[in-house]
Amino acid sequence: RFIIKMQPQDINLTTDLKIIIIGKSGAGKTSFVNKWIKNTFDETYKSTIVSEYSSKIIKYADKIYHINLWDIAGQDNNAIITRTFSKNAHGCITMADATEPISLQETIKWKKELDDSEKFPDLGKIPNILIENKVDLIEGNDANDNSKLEEFAKENGFDGCFKTSAKTGLNINETINKLMSIIVTRLNSVAEKENDMNRKSLQVDPENHSEKDKYRTQQAGCC
Repeated sequence: RFIIKMQPQDINLTTDLKIIIIGKSGAGKTSFVNKWIKNTFDETYKSTIVSEYSSKIIKYADKIYHINLWDIAGQDNNAIITRTFSKNAHGCITMADATEPISLQETIKWKKELDDSEKFPDLGKIPNILIENKVDLIEGNDANDNSKLEEFAKENGFDGCFKTSAKTGLNINETINKLMSIIVTRLNSVAEKENDMNRKSLQVDPENHSEKDKYRTQQAGCC
């Protein structure tokens, strides 16, 4: 759905974006990445030691993007590693485990860690989508009720939220789409402001320009 065939002339037209995935170990970050990148799911659990890198070329809003996806280890003692690998990130997915209620509360800590260490190019906070993964393992109304998750996300400053399943693929693409929408909108805003500043710096003050012209004319007359 997202993969496109690149032509040789398109290679230099891609925009690199760095997206990180953070959250407690065992929430399913690696499975999420594998589902989006390769559309695969492995029942075998392997803890990420430091970080794992994957990439994918996508077309979004008629432009081509090279997504650099960093799955960052979720051990509690990896705060320094998290800060290191989140450097220059354009967006973030913070993951909770739907089977462990306390996991959602712990996302506050992960988000604060990121907010304290990195800023977006507009100097605001990094766009951050909250997801509650493994929803396929939840029975009853909680599996489909998003109200509590939406309230939690809003209270804690997340830019959106989804209940996901790396196994079934539920809301995997939707999560990336939402994050891309926010990133691209804010990057475009930054570019527009920079263009406005550049245009203003090139503009000549009409009054000063007139005085200079008058001075040159007088000098020419004297000579």
